[in-house]
Amino acid sequence: MGLEAGGHVTPIDHGYIYTKGAVATPPQQTAVFAPLAGNISTVTRTVRLNGQNHAATYDDDAVTIEATCTFRVRFSNLVRFAGGLADAIGEVPDNETKNPNYAVKAGELIGYTGLPTAYGIDVWVEDDDLTLTGFINPAQYTAAEVWKTHMADLFDHTQEPLRSQLLALNERDAAPRWGKIGYDIDGRLVGNWFRVSTGGYRGLNPMQEGYWDGHLAVVPDGNDPGQIDISIGNYQGTARQFAVIGNSPDPSTVAESTGVVRYELGYVETYSAVTGQRWDGKAYAPHIRTRAAPGVIGTVLMQMTATRSLKMEIFPGKSASQVAGFDSNAVMFER
Repeated sequence: MGLEAGGHVTPIDHGYIYTKGAVATPPQQTAVFAPLAGNISTVTRTVRLNGQNHAATYDDDAVTIEATCTFRVRFSNLVRFAGGLADAIGEVPDNETKNPNYAVKAGELIGYTGLPTAYGIDVWVEDDDLTLTGFINPAQYTAAEVWKTHMADLFDHTQEPLRSQLLALNERDAAPRWGKIGYDIDGRLVGNWFRVSTGGYRGLNPMQEGYWDGHLAVVPDGNDPGQIDISIGNYQGTARQFAVIGNSPDPSTVAESTGVVRYELGYVETYSAVTGQRWDGKAYAPHIRTRAAPGVIGTVLMQMTATRSLKMEIFPGKSASQVAGFDSNAVMFER
């Protein structure tokens, strides 16, 4: 939880559990079991384009397990449903949802994950009795995703010995180990921003392709919070993530009184702190860290113009020394 990737411009509200089978030769699908007893309230089958291993289409199946009225776990990126759940729901039509109210036991087989869908499952842990801090304007998020401010830590709800087994393979060393998504500090640059008049998190194309176009995040890296990342919803027409070269200034210290700040952007390079080798994001590597790869990709200017107002302009292909100041292409953000 807490990474930024592609259209996930702001820190991601779910985590990923990858499986060995997905990177085996040949790839193997992996069984998925219910992590707790409860009621499976919702199953969804989504047919998507351009899967892994050059698949033209693939199924992205999802399941919601309600443990109580306020606590639930969701999985997505299942290749198919299985076991008693599959028998209960029958065939789910393309891009449809069913509400089976299926009583599931802890440890019961519910499906499989793997290629061509994904390298593992996406995991949401939601606790309505928990409200996260770190969002200056929570309504900007909950208007689109009501669970966003109620994301819980997987490891806080995992029993031993499984908890220690998962932690031993976790990419992130920093606490909280499951990750963090709320970094906003009122009057400071750090955190999430939304381009003025684009509808906050939901965007102008609510929760459809490109909804993230007006998103911006200036946050610690999800795997290595010692590295500053800048995640931009529209960098030359596409969502992109960058590491700040030189890792300064700290956005948690940048205020309206600071004036204009310049950040040089580099590609995010992920590597193992133990081996020093770059990480491919698939096979396990110990103690993940990130840094800016060599070479300046561009420069971004930022200026807090009020407590919750930000002026920003991107200068692709230019170093900080080549940028004199804002011009007519500057854009305003809010939160």
